[in-house]
Amino acid sequence: MIRPLLILCCLLPSAALAAEQLATVLQQTTLRAEPFSDAAQILTLKARQQVTVLQRKGGWYQVRSAGQSGWLRMSRVRFGSGATTQNSSSGLGQALSFLTTGRSGSSGVTVATGIRGLDSADVANAKPDHQALKRLKQFQANPDQARQFARNAQLKSQPVGYFAEQ
Repeated sequence: MIRPLLILCCLLPSAALAAEQLATVLQQTTLRAEPFSDAAQILTLKARQQVTVLQRKGGWYQVRSAGQSGWLRMSRVRFGSGATTQNSSSGLGQALSFLTTGRSGSSGVTVATGIRGLDSADVANAKPDHQALKRLKQFQANPDQARQFARNAQLKSQPVGYFAEQ
């Protein structure tokens, strides 16, 4: 009896990840051709539009909507009641729903989502964006502007202790 349960527990997570899930777009956003901020735009999705989540890659979900497939940031999507395109009315469907969404029916139990940072391949393949750096410099404040801002906001000077170099 224990052996079949162990096998079932090992198979459930992989089956759950394979299930397509219905989700809702939280705010108007762009569907992109690849999971990158600067990837080509496919179409604009409206707030509260339903999409089908196909897979996850880093901080992105591949979704299908209006017959087209593309990528959305994870933060732009909310899973609805946890229903999947499989039959979720059965006990197995509910278990799969819980494993893939972190929600257990109407209890409101939800898991938090973390997005990992850069890995060594990201750093090794990084390319400088000199134009972006030039655009950022337009937001740079000179010392006079910083002092004026501090006066307007009624900020007070405070000494900061630095660690000695070792």
